Amino acid sequence: MTHKWWMHLYGVFFGIYIPREFQYLKGKVVLHLADTPSTFYGAVSRLVHTLDPMYVIHTGDLADDVKLELNPGDLQRYRRKLLELRRAISPGKNRKLVIVTGNHDDENSVREIFPDAIVFPRKGRVEIEGEEYNLSHDRNGLEGSPARFNLFGHEPSGDETDDSHYYLNGVNTIHVISAVSGEVYRLPYPGYVNDGRLLRRKRGL
Repeated sequence: MTHKWWMHLYGVFFGIYIPREFQYLKGKVVLHLADTPSTFYGAVSRLVHTLDPMYVIHTGDLADDVKLELNPGDLQRYRRKLLELRRAISPGKNRKLVIVTGNHDDENSVREIFPDAIVFPRKGRVEIEGEEYNLSHDRNGLEGSPARFNLFGHEPSGDETDDSHYYLNGVNTIHVISAVSGEVYRLPYPGYVNDGRLLRRKRGL
């Protein structure tokens, strides 16, 4: 599925545009996110409710508007944000959560607040429906030989695809991967997400 110009405009004003054809994917997808500010959690909740993913994979910086690496004293605020994120992505009987911690995450807090999640410190591999996923917080951390799906975040760079491998950056777009066909769909983030990541606050005139 290719981006339409109006999908980005929709994201600026309303949130994530979810194409109607996605109804056929419900319950049969892997959802990939990265570097999510807490301003985005409401949209994440709606996306999870709509798609009912089998797996949610987050490749780090779960509360990206709290920069723990720069301000370790913000740990309690960070933990409160994680509780909000847990409410957004956890409900669902058959949903599994895979988290790769980023440079602004606290691994102990992540493990405590998401006790049922598979948690990897900075990188790891997981098998889903017979396919291996190579995961890292940043592109350079992807380990070993490439898997079919190589997921990361941290810094902007484009997705790359060759005949048998996907390199998917969750900073740029939300990835929805069909667990049946392996097809990758990309959804634009709402326009305000980068403001949250960069700690930009809108000011009145």
